[in-house]
Amino acid sequence: MPAASAPPPPSLAARTDVRGMFDRIAGRYDAANRVMSAGVDKRWRKQALLPLLETAGAAPCLLDLGAGTLDGSIEIARRAPGARVAAADFAQQMLRVGVGKVPAPACVAPHGADGHHLPYRAQVFDGAFSAFCVRNLVNRPQAFAELRRVLKPGARLVVLEFFRPERPRFFFDRLYNKHILPLVGWAVTGDRDAYRYLPDSIAAFASRREVQGELEAAGFASVTGRELFPAGVASLVVAQ
Repeated sequence: MPAASAPPPPSLAARTDVRGMFDRIAGRYDAANRVMSAGVDKRWRKQALLPLLETAGAAPCLLDLGAGTLDGSIEIARRAPGARVAAADFAQQMLRVGVGKVPAPACVAPHGADGHHLPYRAQVFDGAFSAFCVRNLVNRPQAFAELRRVLKPGARLVVLEFFRPERPRFFFDRLYNKHILPLVGWAVTGDRDAYRYLPDSIAAFASRREVQGELEAAGFASVTGRELFPAGVASLVVAQ
């Protein structure tokens, strides 16, 4: 009788207290992002929202999954007056920091929620956005099925991520990610481990094409992707 095979090792996200890590750095998270990306992260979010908002309709109800300190939710509200944004994140200290940034007219509702079990009824959202969150999901197929469930038929999901690269990027992967980024993150937040997790999570993540395949398996009919400037550091996936 053949020996039973050993179960696969848990993913990096499953082995890491991701919620606790983000709650620890919440107060300095925005400052660290601006310094480490030289402000390019804000440009990426603006680019990512174009395909979402062009099909969302007037006064849409939109989901921001992994909303963090609400940069994406605030940008949605700014560019789509009348939009209602459900800002979901399981790291509630991140949401608390973000609430203080929301301008008065914006309709942004923060919800402490896990992407694997979304607390929303089926087919309620006109679109969904997720920036730098999917990499931290323990069970992507389950989370993608949940996103499919809460989206209206034909609604778009836009994912902005640091996918595992499909070609070598010496400066970004070997020099910046491994050495410069952890030092800068530690200097700004005082938390070295959190910014060691970031490059490790990219290396352990799927490629953009692999995630596109997972979204198709979850029932999304039209799935496309593209790299963003500079040098494909971040990429977009649009699913419908």
